[in-house]
Amino acid sequence: MQSENNKEMKKIIIVPGNFFVSRNYFSSPLIENLQQISVKEKITIYIAGVESNPIGLEYFKSLKNYFESNYNMIFIPLMDRPKSIIGRFTWYIKNNFLHKTATYRFNEINDFITHKRYKEITKLKIKNKFLWKTDIWPKYLGFPFSKSKLILKIIIRLLSSSITSQNQQISEHLREIKPDLLLLGDIQSPISFNYVALAKKFKIKIAGNVRTWDHLTKNGPVVPDLDEYWVWNPIMRKELEEFHGISKDKIFEVGSPQFDYYFFSKTNEENLIEYFKIKRPDKEFFLDKDAELIFFATNRSHRGIGEESIISHICENIALGKYPDKKINLILRSHPYDNTFNERFKQFDEYPFVKLFKSPDLSTFNPAEFRNDMIKVSLLLKRSKLVICGQSTFAIDSACTDTPVINISFDGDIKIDNNLSVKNRYNVDHYQKLISMDGTSVIEDFPSLDKEITSYLTQPDLKSSGRNLIKDNFAGFFEKLSSERITERIIKLID
Repeated sequence: MQSENNKEMKKIIIVPGNFFVSRNYFSSPLIENLQQISVKEKITIYIAGVESNPIGLEYFKSLKNYFESNYNMIFIPLMDRPKSIIGRFTWYIKNNFLHKTATYRFNEINDFITHKRYKEITKLKIKNKFLWKTDIWPKYLGFPFSKSKLILKIIIRLLSSSITSQNQQISEHLREIKPDLLLLGDIQSPISFNYVALAKKFKIKIAGNVRTWDHLTKNGPVVPDLDEYWVWNPIMRKELEEFHGISKDKIFEVGSPQFDYYFFSKTNEENLIEYFKIKRPDKEFFLDKDAELIFFATNRSHRGIGEESIISHICENIALGKYPDKKINLILRSHPYDNTFNERFKQFDEYPFVKLFKSPDLSTFNPAEFRNDMIKVSLLLKRSKLVICGQSTFAIDSACTDTPVINISFDGDIKIDNNLSVKNRYNVDHYQKLISMDGTSVIEDFPSLDKEITSYLTQPDLKSSGRNLIKDNFAGFFEKLSSERITERIIKLID
């Protein structure tokens, strides 16, 4: 065993990819853990870009400065598209056809509920403001023999091949840095297939996260032959084994850093505010300390159909005192990808008990800004008497704070095709599993909404045991923070 002073400097490249994963890595307690082990274990950490590809020069410089001045982490460009005509053509075919057809075939073979729903929507052959491009799965992606496991196997091999993954920028990163570990934030993305194919040539150890809790039954095959696969919870572990054929000894439950602030050792509100130097939520949002707080997590416009009429109904009832005889404040929280939030919900500013809470701007990823946002959400949920949302991860967030949850499963006063209805969005594999634990109330009309609001305001312990099941089975919290478990895995892999 080498002495502490004689330890050879190790190197890690982190490829976070998507904004949500970038947030999990760099706006959570994980970033301090990474900084600590980089000093203690003598590790140089490289971050291969975030979110968009390619990113602007000024934006790149600001991120580079942030990571290097605050955490001594080296920020390098994310891979760019190949420059040659043949390389660009190969890149296009791989990312825009091979990956999509692999996803379609994988979902078709496994007969996922989510996949069946997308196929039914696709049959409508309509353009509608309540449709999103990811809701559409054209049948030609499965042509021919959509359920052929052999064809799928061939496609995955092509995706994983160094021939289809040739990229000078990635190759240069790997050749020059010679990392001991490549850490992937999303093991189902095209970029991960590109990195892994080339990393194998250099015999680099590779570990990767499943990006989020719904992706294993929706987003197609994972990159094969990694050294370790990291999942949030026991349900995802089972899905990775059953559907993706990954050996259980390669799968590790590490949770998700996005939930760490709910279980942070400084969970006391005063300590969190002081430690992270953020504004007090009650002062920032001018909340009444003697009022009960309802937290409404809105969705993107194409998913949150009828939310405006539902919120209007709640506001009128609060104003008329139709809910239990207590003061009520209502926080309206935006979805991170909703650019229409301020315009859609500005009408509710007229109510003195309503506060709008816009999430940070997604056009750029600001780690410090998103950290503040995540902490504020955790503090507000701890103060909330009730959370109202659609089919959303917020049901898991709420379970972490044991806050009652109402799931909206109707379209307010909007009449719409059943296939496009909010109700149909619950017809997906991951949410069916969550609902089965009886930790939320799924409601389908205004009278039921009023009844459930009244019930939870007067009996906050209702469905508490179900919420505890959701916390354990989906947030995957077991004594240690996700950030701690991830850093432990990193140390074991590079030791």
